[in-house]
Amino acid sequence: MTLRALLIASLLATSLPVTFPGGQPAQAQAQQPRAVLRTDVTVSRETINLGDLVEGAGAAADTPVFRAPALGRNGTIQVSRVMDAARLAGLTPANPAGAVQIVVTRAARKIGKAEVEAAARAALVARYGMDEPDVSLALDTGEATLFIEPDAQGELRFLDLFYDARSRRLEATLSIAGSRVLALKPVRVTGSVVDLVNVPVLTRMIARGEPVRDADVRLERRPRSDLPGGVVTGPTNLVGKVARVQLNPGAMLRDGDLAKQDVVEKNGLVTVVYEGPGLSLNMRAKALEPGGIGDVVLVQNIQSKRQVQGTVIAPGKVSVTLGIPGPVASALSGPAVP
Repeated sequence: MTLRALLIASLLATSLPVTFPGGQPAQAQAQQPRAVLRTDVTVSRETINLGDLVEGAGAAADTPVFRAPALGRNGTIQVSRVMDAARLAGLTPANPAGAVQIVVTRAARKIGKAEVEAAARAALVARYGMDEPDVSLALDTGEATLFIEPDAQGELRFLDLFYDARSRRLEATLSIAGSRVLALKPVRVTGSVVDLVNVPVLTRMIARGEPVRDADVRLERRPRSDLPGGVVTGPTNLVGKVARVQLNPGAMLRDGDLAKQDVVEKNGLVTVVYEGPGLSLNMRAKALEPGGIGDVVLVQNIQSKRQVQGTVIAPGKVSVTLGIPGPVASALSGPAVP
């Protein structure tokens, strides 16, 4: 070979890159990250891309290769199928764990039965004025749990809510803002509803004339339809009232079972507290009727015999409040209480 030929061969050898099967230069392949199989994958799309299954997939990472499981479900893909898909993209990923299959989970927002029933209770309270009803629902899908897109974080709502008070049946359609799944395939719910209310129940026997203490009453949830007429419901303030008849433990209270404890006696002397614009007086008077705290009773000035109504605010004390002080001061004129 002549000297000229040797020089040309040397220049060609230093300027042309060496290539490997697959068409990529050796220097480019050396700079790429090593492709490695993943063994446990979570996706949020309807398709599985090669980059989900192979770490270091490079430019081929966004290539869709398989269909993802249903929302909230998982599935498996044989490693041999993943390797075939990788080779088509010019990759030969390593399998250091020696996996035979790859587990793929589809991310989802999980909505359980308890959440659906809580939303139904709120809807029934808002629309039908129920008092914390007890609700038992079922999805028309037959599943106990509903899965929707993980980014659909809107509030659970009921569309076309229908409640039949006679049969206690409820029907509605579930809706969540941002859920394409529910928009394309609405889910119907059906179920039974029991309107429960809080009922005060006695924890011990209370004799006639005995006052009720805080520890004597507990609240129990009872179906409204099963309550006899006149039963007290709700967190009514019963403490301090006295029993008109003997009351047994476990008994539900009726409207006439208790009475306010009189702190003002009929014909007893009371202090009348008058407060008005720029005026405050304490005077002595006679109560013409008994009353408990909060009752409105008639009182009489001992000297002038004039009468006025006031509210019992404490034992032996009645408050009178009017906008014009003159007539009241005149009606209650008499010796002031020091």
